[in-house]
Amino acid sequence: MQNDKINLSLIIPIGLMLFSFFFGAGNLIFPPVLGQMAGENISWGMLGFCLSGVGFPLLGVLAMAMKQSDNPDSIAMPMHPLYARAVTILCALAIGPLFAIPRTAAVSFDTGIHSLLPASCEAIGLPVYTVFFFILTYFFSINPSKIIGHIGKFLSPMLLICLAVLVVCVFVNPTGSLKMPNPDFAASPFFRGFQEGYNTMDLLAAILFGSITIKAIEAQGITDKKVLTKLCSYAGLIAAFFLAIIYAALAYTGALSINVFGVIPNGATLLSKICTYYMGFGGQVVLALIIFFACLTTSIGLTTAISGYFAELSNNRMQYERLVFFVSAFSLVVANFGLENIIKFSIPVICMLYPIIIALVILNIGRAIIHDDQLTFRICLILTTIFAVFDGLRVANIRFMALDNFLAQNLPLFDIGFGWVVPCFGGIAVGLLLKAVRKAN
Repeated sequence: MQNDKINLSLIIPIGLMLFSFFFGAGNLIFPPVLGQMAGENISWGMLGFCLSGVGFPLLGVLAMAMKQSDNPDSIAMPMHPLYARAVTILCALAIGPLFAIPRTAAVSFDTGIHSLLPASCEAIGLPVYTVFFFILTYFFSINPSKIIGHIGKFLSPMLLICLAVLVVCVFVNPTGSLKMPNPDFAASPFFRGFQEGYNTMDLLAAILFGSITIKAIEAQGITDKKVLTKLCSYAGLIAAFFLAIIYAALAYTGALSINVFGVIPNGATLLSKICTYYMGFGGQVVLALIIFFACLTTSIGLTTAISGYFAELSNNRMQYERLVFFVSAFSLVVANFGLENIIKFSIPVICMLYPIIIALVILNIGRAIIHDDQLTFRICLILTTIFAVFDGLRVANIRFMALDNFLAQNLPLFDIGFGWVVPCFGGIAVGLLLKAVRKAN
């Protein structure tokens, strides 16, 4: 294959692959809730959500392409190898057994199974279901099968068709008008939407997905750096287009649903009720089945990827099969805390990790100026990490009141959870200034 040629036969499959990587069933539950909260400010809220939930994850893949490395540690190497490894491990744990994998089981249960259970079985419903779910996850992760790939290829279009029918029903027969936003979305809808986009956790997965994407492109005989970067860019635009359209449609659906259902903070329950309202019980059952299989394939994919990563990290001293068992068993325990608690516990950790990965993406996308300058990386990431930790602690209601009050009064955006922004860009500016001084001397 010619290294200097790019054609649609390469771009489209890679774009759809990226889309399938980022589009998990768990991502369905956040836009409808955002729509309910944002109300009349839904446009600004979705702009922020799409920037953090779509834009930056795809920039993360592009950053990996610009490094031309399939090692997920590579984008943080100029800071320090140990820092790079720590960040990658924390991201792997977050999108693995701590939050994302358990969430696949909790989402599929809340979307369909929960509403079908009699009241007397609700207490044991989740434990029994999650045991069944993670036995399947373990079995298929230990025994990779083409069946799972075929199921994923079949279910993704089916899920999109169901969502398209639902959205058309909403537009043809709206339940009312947009309501007033809640206080957070009334005061700063863009920044609140940006934070809601953290919940997708796609940026945390982007560096791992980026390494997979690069391997897939190189397997086609593409090694030229410019062509590699262009392929990722064009494919990313395809994935971003579909993700943004789906998120916007679901958010609008959720915004109108408040007229019928009131405020429902559980996105899976809300989506289930909306589907039942428009398509009846049969439509709700079909959607529940599709989301179950979509969640199962996501769980298998993440379990396989995370177990493979840690097996490679340990030079296979930790056997892949044992890691699959550990990831499945740990995820089973976490899933039984329920969807709302999983999301609640994950938010502080995500609020700490997201700014760090955003800073890394900015530093790597700006390589034409920064040139992997170690000092710039260190100043930016040290400051960003410190203030990202502060933001995460504040979300967890762990506060140092005197320090909080001082920073809220003197650091722009700190009071709305973005205290890391000024230190991040300020660190880059200081690093580049010092670099220029060194060069001048």
